[in-house]
Amino acid sequence: FLFQNYKPTPDFYSDEEIEQLEFPMIVNQAKERKKQIAALAESENIPFDELQFAAWLVASRSFAIKISVDDPLVRDGATSTSEKAIRVLLPFLDMINHSSDSANAELHLIDPEKDEAWFAIRAVRPIKKGKEITISYGASGVESSLGLLMNYGFVPDENRIDALLLRKGGENCIESLDGWSTTLEEDEAQLAQATGNMVNVLKLRKKLKLSYSSEE
Repeated sequence: FLFQNYKPTPDFYSDEEIEQLEFPMIVNQAKERKKQIAALAESENIPFDELQFAAWLVASRSFAIKISVDDPLVRDGATSTSEKAIRVLLPFLDMINHSSDSANAELHLIDPEKDEAWFAIRAVRPIKKGKEITISYGASGVESSLGLLMNYGFVPDENRIDALLLRKGGENCIESLDGWSTTLEEDEAQLAQATGNMVNVLKLRKKLKLSYSSEE
């Protein structure tokens, strides 16, 4: 691969490693992405591994933003509230690291309705000279640990969004600790011995299980 610090996303995992993630939302997303890449590679006669790496490159180096879209149901003169999320590549800005809970800056789209729209990084609080600038990845600067692993290949140490995701629930969610096949203690023991992709698999499982008891 082209990057020494390449961080594989779950679509690079083996089928067994994907199943070990266990949380339905990310398991389904990883399987679907692998399926789509395989189908496109076959239809366009592109080597699967090359297309897979290209998809990773775009997902891991791009930013998700929300933009307004024309809504035919909105009457003339009114402001449309319809939005869609798109991913954009922003050279140099993609070098900014992520912080889930303590980012000191935000990505902003300036004048999105104009042809000369541009992006800017704005500080959300005073930043001391020499201190690293960080932003929170994801559309509107919000992303769960599931999304961060799926698109960027890492699991953050802290992320208050995870507790909100678990509270929301749904069919793609494990709504309680009883829904997992292993305990937190078992995952911690396995993580101490894990290598390769299983490190992030177990880090995600541990992170989500700790989030059930979060008071945030």
